[in-house]
Amino acid sequence: MESLKKDTGKLFLLFFLCFSVICIVTGFVVGGADAISGLVRIMTSSERLTTDVLAPEMGGLGGGLLSVGLVGLIAWAVLKFSGAKVSGASFGAFFLAVGLAFYGKNPLNILPIICGTFIYAKFKKVDFGTVANNSLFAGALAPAVSEMMFGACNPWGLGVGILVGILVGILIGFFFSPMASHAATMHKGINLYNAGLTAGLMGILLFALYKHLILVPAGTVGDYAASSVKGESYPLFFNCFMGAIGLLALVLGVVLNGGFKGYAGLLKRTGYKTDFGALDGGPLSLINFAVLDAFGLIYLNVIKAPFTGPVIGAFLSMLCWSANGSHVLNVWPIFAGYALVSLTQPAGLAWLAGQGIILGIFFASGLSPVSGKYHFWWGIVAGALHACLVPYAGAFHGWLNCYNGGFTAGMVGLVLIAVLETLVPDKETAK
Repeated sequence: MESLKKDTGKLFLLFFLCFSVICIVTGFVVGGADAISGLVRIMTSSERLTTDVLAPEMGGLGGGLLSVGLVGLIAWAVLKFSGAKVSGASFGAFFLAVGLAFYGKNPLNILPIICGTFIYAKFKKVDFGTVANNSLFAGALAPAVSEMMFGACNPWGLGVGILVGILVGILIGFFFSPMASHAATMHKGINLYNAGLTAGLMGILLFALYKHLILVPAGTVGDYAASSVKGESYPLFFNCFMGAIGLLALVLGVVLNGGFKGYAGLLKRTGYKTDFGALDGGPLSLINFAVLDAFGLIYLNVIKAPFTGPVIGAFLSMLCWSANGSHVLNVWPIFAGYALVSLTQPAGLAWLAGQGIILGIFFASGLSPVSGKYHFWWGIVAGALHACLVPYAGAFHGWLNCYNGGFTAGMVGLVLIAVLETLVPDKETAK
């Protein structure tokens, strides 16, 4: 127990493993033998956004959870056996991987991308562990791999498609790390979803090439569209499931930390370029995960949201930064910005319960450093801007980027950082 308290990386890896095993076991419990056939359907489908892996025609609840758990095991293995220094960023990489496995990623389409990052590390003669996080972040473009392999609009057969998909995945993994390092300088750290911005920019280029060189000559560009695979809502199941995950995090955190001491200090941090795991320790990071988990569940129930695969995936994607920048005090202004925009919509506050808007608001939490560094009213502005932009951003990259909300957050960050640095002197920003 003492080693877990002191070794943040070891504690995080244990939590990652527990989450993955829980998903796999639960998948078999609720799906039985059908979970295997559901997993196969998921892995052999084109997963353009937003394909709900829990839909009956995909994996169903059992197959979907099995797929999520296997993606988690792969992510855990990458972090554990690559020699990576597991930190707050790794916490983000893991929960982004499993979160988006609810729509877009699966155990098959992430493997070529991970291999591509491994090849990049060998090419640059660096340890794979130094880019292991990026190998998981690059999975944002996993739907592109599935589209090349199994897309109905491309002109090649299954055999050629698999080869093309593997090649595209390797190229994505190879070039993602250098692009991510440059993209981070563009928004100067006020967007936690730097991978979303990177993947969005890569996705725009990739989709343009795919559309112009493949779909147009094949005459299938008119048939290409966002996925229409929508799943059922499981409110009771996911209230219990996410509640149990939050409770696990809370118990581990409180027991290892000896209570909540120090959590008030974590809440005072701005979230700007902040690794809670390194500064506050793993136990407090897990407590923060549990608090954000409760906040998210309360929000979903208050607005009467559908508990579909994409919604739960985006929910986990908000929780991913609970060890690296986000907490309830810098996240709530982002939610307030969305609520403000809802007042301009014909549906009013009911607009917030739309699946696409819920995905947007959870990813908009990546702008939480704006609230912390530049005061809460700028967080409200950031949330409002994100709400206006996110419904239209998916078409830019052809729905091939899982982190569409993160891409949107990146674009908001690009514009907002210039405004903030002009209007808000450094001496007025929060420390």
